[in-house]
Amino acid sequence: MNFGFFVNPLAGYGGMINNKGSDNLKISDPGASVSIKIAMKFIKNILDEDNFYIPSLYMGEEIFKSSGRDNYKIIYESKWPSSRDDTLNFLNKLKDFDVDYIIFVGGDGTARDIVSSNIKKPVIAIPAGVKMYSSIFCINVNHAIDLYMDVHKNVESMDSGVYDIDEDAYRSGLLKIKYFGSLMVPVSNNIVSSSKAEYNNDDAYDIAEYIIENMDDSYYIIGPGRTCKIIVESLGYKTNILGFDVIKNMKLIKYDVDEEFLYNISLNGKTKLIISPIGGQGFVLGRGNKQISGRVFDLIGFKNLILISDKNKINNIKNLYIDIDTSLEIPKYLKVITGYGIYTLKRLIK
Repeated sequence: MNFGFFVNPLAGYGGMINNKGSDNLKISDPGASVSIKIAMKFIKNILDEDNFYIPSLYMGEEIFKSSGRDNYKIIYESKWPSSRDDTLNFLNKLKDFDVDYIIFVGGDGTARDIVSSNIKKPVIAIPAGVKMYSSIFCINVNHAIDLYMDVHKNVESMDSGVYDIDEDAYRSGLLKIKYFGSLMVPVSNNIVSSSKAEYNNDDAYDIAEYIIENMDDSYYIIGPGRTCKIIVESLGYKTNILGFDVIKNMKLIKYDVDEEFLYNISLNGKTKLIISPIGGQGFVLGRGNKQISGRVFDLIGFKNLILISDKNKINNIKNLYIDIDTSLEIPKYLKVITGYGIYTLKRLIK
């Protein structure tokens, strides 16, 4: 089979530095790229008999070389650092080649570029971005590898939505979602085919009361979203609804923190993480919360993970998902607090 393949090296980088997006950022060190590491894991699992049409440098060529693969042809000379223009120029070149699928590593902005290029090929979308509102992405890179194998069996494809947000408004705590079109994706259980959904918070105050009454002297990392922020507000603080805050002994230590700060406080061994699954998708870690890196979560652990959710939201989520590199054993189920002392169990898939 013939595939187009490219990486947006900037995708996901903004989340690590608490930028809540990667639009208009620059990255000079390939070693700092989130998406390049993900791409290398994928390329190491491709089939030797397939052909790949790729860009040069870190949008494709260097990843194939580092993975010991030679079944590729460079069709576009990209720049470094690369930009959106490189993505669009590569996609325009790709139209001259007969490919079965386009495989890309990126986020919502990268998906938008494919829509705007008007290239009519189905995609295998490997998630690496910060926001991830589109309903085209595989659960994680391992599921993308499975899907890549599946498409060799002539699976059907379907239209799925591409969404993105206003990043400037997002950094100010406002959520403005816009539909940008659709892309064809293979029909598969390896894809979470729902975009993010918003729900009311009928149970949030009961959840907050229960959490606060049971707080000990640990550091509490409280995640984004209205359900989580009601805990912070109940303690008398107003912070960015889309950021991570740290509470200790009922006091706000710091708000809207980055990955490095979370790592440093987690080194003390007494840290708990409070987050809410993404509505409509069920992601717990890896989407919308890049500040919780693998090294941070390895220090916190599943035993100190406190999941909270409005009943309406969690009842509309079939499974929970994580897309994060962790050395910890993955439990089969996670407990989700849905009211004052009330919880439900949900199956966890990695």
